[in-house]
Amino acid sequence: MNIAFLAHDKKKELMVQFCTAYKSVLMKHNLFATATTGRLIADNTGLPITLLLSHKQGGHQQIDARIAYGEIDVNSSNVGEASKADLSVEFLSARVARISAEIETGGKTLTVAYYGLCKNSDASEVGDDADKVLLDKVPLSWYLGPVKGVESHNYYMAFTDAEHTVSKGRVTLKEAGYLFVADLYAVPGEDAYTLPEGEYMASQLNEDHTFTAQYTGVQYIDAEGNKTQLSLVSGEPLKVTREGDIWIISLRFVDTDGSEKSIVYEGQLQIVDQPEDGGFYLPQIGRDVDVVGVSATATYYGNMLEAGTGMMQINIYDETYDTEEGQGGLAAALVVFNDLFGNPKEAVIKPHEYLANTSFQWGSWMPAVEIPMEGLVFPLGTYVQLDDGTSFGQFSYGKEGIIKIEAAGTAQGEDGKIEPVYKIEFNLTSKDGFTLKGSYTGVIPITDASDDKSDDDGTSTLERDYDMDLSKIKKAHYYTSDQVYIQGIGYKPISSYGCGLQFINIGIEWVGDHLEDFVDREPGGDIVRVELTTEPGKENEITPGTYEVTEQRWPEFIKPGVMMRGIMLNGALSGSRWMHQTYSTWGDGNVFEYMDAHALLYGGQVTITKVEGEGKDNWYRFEVDGICVRKHHVRGTWEGPVVSQTGRAAAEKDHLEPPRLLRRLPAPSVPMSRLAEELPGVMFQKAGMTE
Repeated sequence: MNIAFLAHDKKKELMVQFCTAYKSVLMKHNLFATATTGRLIADNTGLPITLLLSHKQGGHQQIDARIAYGEIDVNSSNVGEASKADLSVEFLSARVARISAEIETGGKTLTVAYYGLCKNSDASEVGDDADKVLLDKVPLSWYLGPVKGVESHNYYMAFTDAEHTVSKGRVTLKEAGYLFVADLYAVPGEDAYTLPEGEYMASQLNEDHTFTAQYTGVQYIDAEGNKTQLSLVSGEPLKVTREGDIWIISLRFVDTDGSEKSIVYEGQLQIVDQPEDGGFYLPQIGRDVDVVGVSATATYYGNMLEAGTGMMQINIYDETYDTEEGQGGLAAALVVFNDLFGNPKEAVIKPHEYLANTSFQWGSWMPAVEIPMEGLVFPLGTYVQLDDGTSFGQFSYGKEGIIKIEAAGTAQGEDGKIEPVYKIEFNLTSKDGFTLKGSYTGVIPITDASDDKSDDDGTSTLERDYDMDLSKIKKAHYYTSDQVYIQGIGYKPISSYGCGLQFINIGIEWVGDHLEDFVDREPGGDIVRVELTTEPGKENEITPGTYEVTEQRWPEFIKPGVMMRGIMLNGALSGSRWMHQTYSTWGDGNVFEYMDAHALLYGGQVTITKVEGEGKDNWYRFEVDGICVRKHHVRGTWEGPVVSQTGRAAAEKDHLEPPRLLRRLPAPSVPMSRLAEELPGVMFQKAGMTE
């Protein structure tokens, strides 16, 4: 059949969309069009088309003449003369329609169908505007919510001119075309789901009307699926305008031929919440899986995430995955946190029941996250991978559940050495709601990839054994708490472990509304805290005895009559610990005190003895012999009254106070910033990682 195309300037883009969608139908027929419309169709679809004159030069009359001589079978002018014309229009959304038509005229039948975008366009003539790449499809348009620390909200969207699929947040083009991705930040108006208009500038600060260059860009994908990342024009804004229900979003970039162009989306834009599945970039398995392991390896990364714990990744492979073919096989990556091993030859996998946690604490496993790197995306944490024959495969990301590791004897390794045998079972829930199960029993060779070649995790400044001088302390104080901090879990009721909890501060003072009650020592010198468990209901009395420091802050180590080891909590010293204070003076008797040495107590003991005698009703003797991470001892003895420090919650007190003035002394006459400059050795703490 001979088919003619005519389109009003405002409908030319829609005509191109129609021809693109039904290229396979149209290529079987003879096509005619006026010059501008025909060039647009040919350039965007590759269809062979006979170009007539432009509309202004008489192209319309040329088509009319061909119709008059019977050279055109179907066009907008003669449809009304058809002996039969069936039209079906179904709107699937506000802007997507499915249209089919069957037309009989002149003894011939033309059947066509269209599925895709329908929009009103008030764009000017674009056929002569060679520096624009026009897009008409919106694979993603997500509202990601407010951004912590700023007033802006985050909007993430993708635009293309090609047929595509979207799988868990990943856009894959099915044909050659452009992909434009925008990561925008703006302070919304009354409706957070309406993208604010204006110019957006590149920035990493997530401020109002900015975009991140890391996640904003343009790609060209050819017919073979090869991707070319195209450069953005430096200093150019991303522009957002709106006319009625039509949005225009554009950005300048450098095309494959080296020319500068604008990538432009024109059409409707509906912003929606990011899907609950997390909007994963990498393809997901999307079903329950069970990994029956036949081999396993492990890599020790040490203190890679600076949490003071040893990161260990255990890889378990099933029988199919562990072959050269591999397709269809499953593998699991389990990232757990336990001890730091300064000597890689001593690295072992700690038997334990590991629970999900994002703080990288001892006894936890890491839920998987996607990490962008060098233009690619990689999973980090605990996940299952399916080998589907592609470069990356498919994934399922662990979210919660238990990884149980047990010691199961020994066996001879490949090198003839006797190696420990581990039994591993995991039962997890993925981020998209599926079950991830697996098991493995056998030897697991460990490869060292750590940078930390010592046991030192930064929690001790001791260079040798140290004897404390606690003689300046006149009085100790204690307070109780109903909550205990568990590594990898957080605060839990101490009653759930059949204990009471008691903190004894020997020289440690607290600022605040009750400061005057607790200054019972001279400035400077050694101070120490012990965190003790008691029998239930006895936390408000001092119980003599020897309290051994727990190996870890984990449920299996918590029982009455132990000393809870120290811990870094939110970047600060917490739990059982030793500190040394120093001070400076200036002016007329002003004193400024700060910490210059410290050690968390990871081992050792404290022995408490009741002191008898007249006027010594609440006197006790404390013999402290603690061991820090560097294996140095910190020892000291103190004797004196211990009084209740009432009205203090553990959550408020279990942290190190910043450098401060001692009570009853005048406030400094110089700003704190100057004091910090004039007093070298003040420890400034790094903020810890948060979920």
